[in-house]
Amino acid sequence: MKNILLSFFVLVNFISCKPEPGRTPDKHIYYYLTAEQLAKTPYFTNPAFDTLTFVSNQNDTVVFAKTRVDSGWYRLNASNLSHNYETILYYQQLTAKYQTIKGEGNFEVIHSKQINTWETDRVDIKFNDNTFSCSDRQIGRKTFYTFKDSVEINNRKFKDLIILYSNPDDNTTNEGYLNQSNGLFFIINKIINSNFLLINS
Repeated sequence: MKNILLSFFVLVNFISCKPEPGRTPDKHIYYYLTAEQLAKTPYFTNPAFDTLTFVSNQNDTVVFAKTRVDSGWYRLNASNLSHNYETILYYQQLTAKYQTIKGEGNFEVIHSKQINTWETDRVDIKFNDNTFSCSDRQIGRKTFYTFKDSVEINNRKFKDLIILYSNPDDNTTNEGYLNQSNGLFFIINKIINSNFLLINS
């Protein structure tokens, strides 16, 4: 009896999944992050960034170790009524997950392929309670409004950087300094007057 019921369930499920008469099967299109895009930060391409060490101006040290990289997809449906099918778009998203092995804090990097026609590919870097976001095309771009050729911090020179704000529309909020070689290398918390500098690159 169980086999008959199971066979009936599979048959009904199969029939319900068949396309409607005259309907073209849906199209599935996948958009992947390119090697060039992933190289805009060191988190997915440079093994030296599997461990990150930040030191604050108050001599606090925080160490993060990468535990894994998750790959996922954004899914968007784009109906095409004139051709009687639906186009389903998938946009890749990679997430570098880090575990705190010394001190207190958290760190994560999310790199997303374009998820709609008006938003460009995106990098989100989470450091403690702040998220610093930009398009991967803006990293190192000289015409970006916060681009700086170089900055010197604690006798170290960093080149071709952009400054991001924890609230992108408000330059009075916390700052994150980012470049292609070092990723997010300097964070200024304006609320508690502290900063963290990456020391392992």
